[in-house]
Amino acid sequence: MSWFDIVLPLAVGLCYLFVPGLLIAAAARLRGFDAFGLAPALSVAAITIGAIVTPMVGIRWALWVPFATALLIALMVFGLISLGSFLQGVKTGVASSPINSHRRVELSPWVSKEQGVYWISFAVGALLLWRNVTNAIGQPDWVSQTWDNNFHLNAVRFIEDTGNASALTMGAMTSIEGESTFYPNAWHALVSLVAMGSSAGIPETTNAVALLVSAVLWPLSAVFLVRQVFKLNISGVIVAGAFAAAFTAYPILLLNFGVLYPNLLGIALISSGIGLVAQLFRTVEIRRIATLPGVLLGVFVAFAIAISHPNAMMSLLVIIIPLLLVCVGRQVVASLKHRANWGSTITLAIAVTLIFIVINILWSVVRPPQVAGEAWGPELTAGQALGEALSFASMGHQIQWFLALAFAIGIYSALELRRSAHLWVFGSWAIVAAFYIAGRSLPWDEDRYFWVGVWYHDSFRLAALLPIMSVPLLALGVHWITERLSASLANHNLLGRSGRQSLVIYVVAVLAVVGMGQTSLALKNQIEASFYSYAPDEESNLLSTDEYRMLNHLDDYVPEGKAIVVQPFTGAALAYAIADRPVTAYHTIYTPEEDVGYIQQHLNRVFDDPKVCQALNDLNAGYYLDFGYQEVNGGDHALWYPGYEGLTDSEILAEIHREGDAVLYQITAC
Repeated sequence: MSWFDIVLPLAVGLCYLFVPGLLIAAAARLRGFDAFGLAPALSVAAITIGAIVTPMVGIRWALWVPFATALLIALMVFGLISLGSFLQGVKTGVASSPINSHRRVELSPWVSKEQGVYWISFAVGALLLWRNVTNAIGQPDWVSQTWDNNFHLNAVRFIEDTGNASALTMGAMTSIEGESTFYPNAWHALVSLVAMGSSAGIPETTNAVALLVSAVLWPLSAVFLVRQVFKLNISGVIVAGAFAAAFTAYPILLLNFGVLYPNLLGIALISSGIGLVAQLFRTVEIRRIATLPGVLLGVFVAFAIAISHPNAMMSLLVIIIPLLLVCVGRQVVASLKHRANWGSTITLAIAVTLIFIVINILWSVVRPPQVAGEAWGPELTAGQALGEALSFASMGHQIQWFLALAFAIGIYSALELRRSAHLWVFGSWAIVAAFYIAGRSLPWDEDRYFWVGVWYHDSFRLAALLPIMSVPLLALGVHWITERLSASLANHNLLGRSGRQSLVIYVVAVLAVVGMGQTSLALKNQIEASFYSYAPDEESNLLSTDEYRMLNHLDDYVPEGKAIVVQPFTGAALAYAIADRPVTAYHTIYTPEEDVGYIQQHLNRVFDDPKVCQALNDLNAGYYLDFGYQEVNGGDHALWYPGYEGLTDSEILAEIHREGDAVLYQITAC
């Protein structure tokens, strides 16, 4: 299958990622690149809020729900901003608006030459990432051969079948009926909309959304952050998109490991959230978003990030700590110099203190149990982990020398210029690096769970955060060095007019970043490793080529609605997502219902135990799918399923269809 074959899922995905959010952004009177930069996060907020509310009011999950939700949010935002404008006008006695009441806020139109360079930067990053991600996935109908993919693919089918996409009840798929639990469900709700809107298969829609998040949302969010924080020259802006496509740590690492789709989405939105917070606390070089719209939109952006994955929200909170400290410090200095009143300074200090209190409370609450991440312990010394972070060799990849050099220049320029925006950006990167170092090196007896338990102690998730604050520093470094080169050439009059000199330098800088960034051995190896984690063969981790063929033809042999008995560790559970047939287990980790548990323990005793047939009848299960003994991640869980032992050599089953070593049996004993 070609990537051109999934144009419709891609188009539907773009529609859901931008249209609802643009309605809300426009209601807040944002325009142009600023509106588009926040639109995906606002769209995710509309999707997830709609998903939570609809089952509460008895409405089935449907394609129109996110648009209706976005419209209601947009009306609320518009009303509150209009009310703020009215109240401010009453207070001042003149017509005014909270949108433009602060003279330094530079509102953007929908189209302008000034925004063009940011769109070019985004386009460069999107094109490079489109190439890299499609190469990393291989083909749009392949599935990630990883542990969590049983859950992620089956969850989309579960939403379609139940008509319920609420994060509050998503855990019902793997728990006993009536014991629904919370699961961060933004990813699955979004994929379900694309699947329903395009009628494409779940593997294809999953890969379409993964491509859009990686090659559209991430570079857009990264360039949005640079735009909101810095005022850079043309080369500094354009290379931001190119740098976003040059990392091994994100997004391809998360497509290869896990597979961590919720984290992939959450991290793609973090940069937009940071840019909005920076505007709200005015730790930027140009104010583009006023306070009231920033507060209103910030609520929904924060919700979107949190519901994508809670640890993405916690990541954002720790990243903005230097921003908040710089904001308060700058305000105190301004008050001491009589450039600001102490009342506003004290108010700001109280607000920031409350934020820190909230962060402290959440730090103890928003984390999985320690046992959930005990598989990931310390592997390096702190010095080695620091070396990985500084050299862009996270998780043991080869050093990316070009990025390391550009980053060193970026850090130097931030410290030399000593502007508040530059300093907090460097501080935020340092915080992320510190957590990565802790994840790679901190022993259990030194409070490892306290420091990195939020991320399951998993260095992969922490490594994926490093590019967020690296992009602004890398772009700043290119801006700094091109400015100095332009000044030097102008002094020596080497290339004629200053405009021509600057243009030549900008073009060379952009070409260097694109060329060097995309030709690194580390990136090439990461893409190749990801490709082989998707490509099916006879020894594939989750689905072999035989098993792929079986699932693609399963609906020809199993009647609709008839359930299939499976051992989920072998990949057979994906009969639900791919063939649309119910199975006895939807993920490797689940709590079996009574009938399912009884079948797993006693199916091979069906001739001696009438309860087995009763359990099969209750589940409407009449087939057994045998995918052999090879399990995902090379495990061996046969002892969990003693009722399946010896089944294929018994008279309990009759072979219906075979694809190599993958066999579908009908349970004839009942």
